[in-house]
Amino acid sequence: MEARRIGPEFVDSQPDGTDETLDLVDFSIFPHLDYPGWSFNTSENARRWAAEIAGPAYAIDDQTALAVVGTDVRVVSEGSWEFFDGGPGDCGRA
Repeated sequence: MEARRIGPEFVDSQPDGTDETLDLVDFSIFPHLDYPGWSFNTSENARRWAAEIAGPAYAIDDQTALAVVGTDVRVVSEGSWEFFDGGPGDCGRA
């Protein structure tokens, strides 16, 4: 299996490094969805990001958490989030 990625958009601390994760979970995360003042972190950009990430991904705002137990993922949210399954034509769903 290919290691999960975060995308080059989120590699600020090591811009010349890889965007691969520790691969502890089987999905990628687009954080701080629609955060005020952060022009990149829009829902539209999250959809574009997800189209370039191999595999499942979540875009989550600051009122959302992901609870992972084994292979089960549960979204705990009072905010906004989208899931992208990584399939062709995936437009996300919340």
